[in-house]
Amino acid sequence: MQVLREGGSAADAAIAMAAVMVVVQPQYSHLGGDSFAVCWDQQSGDVTAMNSSGPAPVRLDPETYRKRGSISINGVDAVTVPGCVDGWSKLHERYGRRPWARLFDDAIAIAGDGFPASRGFARAVAAGRERIYPADFFRSVFGAVAGDGGQGVRQPALARTLQAIQADNASGFYEGDVATACLSALNGRGARFVPEDWTGPARWYEPLSVRFGDVTVHTQPPPSRGLILPLALRAYERASPSGGSPVEAFKATVEAFSVVNTYAGDPDVTAFDAAATLRTPPAPSLISTMPRDGDTTYILAIDEAGNAVSLIQSIFAPWGSGVFVPETGVLMNNRMCGFVLAPGHPNEIAPGKRPMHTLHSYLATAGDVTELPMVGAAASPATRRLAIVGGTPGADRQPQTNLQVLDGIVNEGLDPQDALDRPRWSTSPTDPGAVEVETRSESDLGAAFVAGGLRVIEESGWHGKFGRAFVATVSPSGVAIGSDLRGEGTALVY
Repeated sequence: MQVLREGGSAADAAIAMAAVMVVVQPQYSHLGGDSFAVCWDQQSGDVTAMNSSGPAPVRLDPETYRKRGSISINGVDAVTVPGCVDGWSKLHERYGRRPWARLFDDAIAIAGDGFPASRGFARAVAAGRERIYPADFFRSVFGAVAGDGGQGVRQPALARTLQAIQADNASGFYEGDVATACLSALNGRGARFVPEDWTGPARWYEPLSVRFGDVTVHTQPPPSRGLILPLALRAYERASPSGGSPVEAFKATVEAFSVVNTYAGDPDVTAFDAAATLRTPPAPSLISTMPRDGDTTYILAIDEAGNAVSLIQSIFAPWGSGVFVPETGVLMNNRMCGFVLAPGHPNEIAPGKRPMHTLHSYLATAGDVTELPMVGAAASPATRRLAIVGGTPGADRQPQTNLQVLDGIVNEGLDPQDALDRPRWSTSPTDPGAVEVETRSESDLGAAFVAGGLRVIEESGWHGKFGRAFVATVSPSGVAIGSDLRGEGTALVY
C-alpha cells in the first residue's frame, strides 16, 4: 500500500508484496521457487503473460529417476532452476515505476528485525520439522515457533540475500556469492547443476484467452497448466450457457485435466501448440491422473492509473524440496515433481526441459472485439477494459477454484467476497471419479452432485485446500476486492 501511495505501479506493489511473502510465508513461496504473472496495461489495453519457471539441470540423468520408479518430493534431485527472482526483475523492467531498490526495503527489514509467526505458519513449522535439511539451520531459525504462533522469527541470512538482490537486481541471485553458495549446497548433496544452468528463465508471452459470458479470460500458456482453465471454461459454457450447474462444471474440469495431462509438455521441446489445442481440443483421454495438492502465494495489485498485475509464486509442496542453503537463507523448490517418468510422454523428464507447472493466474477483460466466442490469443485491445483480476493457491485445485469464482461473478452477478465465500467442490486427489464437496448446513451443493450421479466426499467448511483466493472486479464506479476466509490474507483499497 505504501509503494502505491508513493506513486508506484501495480508491478511495483506486487514485487514489494512478493518479497515480503518470501519472508513471512517461506513454506509457500521462496527465492528458490518460481513466479508467474498476467498484466494489464491501462494505456495500451494490452494483456501480457509472464512465465518464470526454470528447467531441469542440463546434466540430469532421467534413467536415475526411472530406476527409482518415482520423483521424490524431497531432496536436491527434486530441484529445478529457480525463476522467482528473474520473474520479479522482468516484471519491474517492463512495468515498474519506483526504483528497484525501494521495493525490497520492507522485506529486508522484516527478515532482519523479525516478525511474529502466524497461526498458519506455526502449523507449517510443526509439519516441516521432519523433512527440512539442514535440520540444525531449521531449528536455529524456526525452532521456537510452536502452538498458535506469536513467537518472533528472524532470518539474517535471508536478509543479506535480499540485500544482494536489492543492490544488483537478478544478478544478485544468479551470480556472485549467492549463486556460488546455492550451487555448492545442491551439488554437494548430489545434484548435477552447472553454472550455465543458473540463469534467469523469465519470458513474456501472449496469454491464452477464452470468451466466458461477457468477458474474456486471460491466463498463462505452457509450461503453465493454466490451459486447464480456459479449456474448462469453454466446455462448461457450452454445456451450461448461463452457468449455475456444478455437475457440468465438474465434468468440464475433468475433461480439461485429461487433455492437458495427456498432450501438454514444454513447448520448447515438444512444439505443443496450446492456442491450437484451445481452438480445437482433442478428445479427452481415458487415462486418469489424480490432481495434486500444493501450497502457493497469490498476489494482485491495481494502481491509480488502472494498471493491474495478477502474480503467483511458489516452491510447490509445503517447504518445497526441504533443502535450505544456510549461507543464503534460500529454500529450494521441488518442481521436478511436475514431470512424468513415462518414456515418450510430452511431459517426460529430460535434461534442460521445463516441467509442466501448476502455477497460473488470470485477469478478465470486457468489450473485446472478436469474431468467435473463443480465441487462442488475446484479441484487439481497441475497445477492451479491465473487468476482473484473480487467482488462488492450490496446485491442481487452482483452475477449479478459479472457474467457480469466475462463474459466480460472471454468471450469477456476485460481488467478489460473495463469490469467494460460496461452498466449493474439487476433484479428489485420492479417489478417481469422486468429487470433494465443502459442506455447510446451508449448502445443497453435495445434493446437486449426488443427483448428477457422482460420488461425493464431504469435507469440512472453509477448508484451505479448496483455495485461498483473491479476486477484484473493476467497473466505472470503482474497484471491489475480496479476500478468501479460508487462508491468511487481506484486501485493501485506497
